[in-house]
Amino acid sequence: MGRTVLPFTQELYREEASWAPFRRALRKEDRELLDDLFAAARYHTAACAFAGRPVPFEAILMSMLVEERRALRALERKVEELAREPAGEPPDGGGESPG
Repeated sequence: MGRTVLPFTQELYREEASWAPFRRALRKEDRELLDDLFAAARYHTAACAFAGRPVPFEAILMSMLVEERRALRALERKVEELAREPAGEPPDGGGESPG
């Protein structure tokens, strides 16, 4: 009989569990970041499964990178919006009235 291939979701959870000692060694705020990274990978489970990589962690890392890039792009757009605003005016258009 051939080898049974785990569904990718199970592979992802198994991989995440294998990082438990590393996670425990992190500071609390860094644990939350690591959890966020694995959550990003879960968001792309279908794409990871479709990729069919021999080493599942490669697809997991790529998913994490895609989400990090998405966050970076959103921040870049926000910075561009703020840079286009007239100097000296708060973003909400309010301010102190003269006099």
